[in-house]
Amino acid sequence: MPTLPAQEPTIQELFDLRGKAALVTGGTGHLGSALCRALAEAGATVVVASREQEKAQAFADSLPAPFGARHGGVALDQLDEKSREAGFAAAIEHAAGRLDILINNAISRAAAAHDLTNVTAAEFDEHLRNNTA
Repeated sequence: MPTLPAQEPTIQELFDLRGKAALVTGGTGHLGSALCRALAEAGATVVVASREQEKAQAFADSLPAPFGARHGGVALDQLDEKSREAGFAAAIEHAAGRLDILINNAISRAAAAHDLTNVTAAEFDEHLRNNTA
């Protein structure tokens, strides 16, 4: 029979993200906002990315900071190369020079309301470019 450690780590210890920085694209949407909250609750500094900087910052300001993390919001449109570069640079600057976690959650507006039975080739291409940006 295996020997167990004297005290196993708690769930909070296993998922402790204090001192880590995370960027979540599409961070103001349904799934993105839940992911941002979970990361913040675990102690991470969260950088929320959205096409609209004001919306991203407003949501970042609402996130919990149980360990004093300073969350931020950046404008980042994954289909626009200049926006992508500026958004990532702003995220890295906010996170004191490094990102430990990237959650690529942004979706393409064009393909979001379709499935494979009714999406056009152009919409599918845009969705693919957005997901691989």
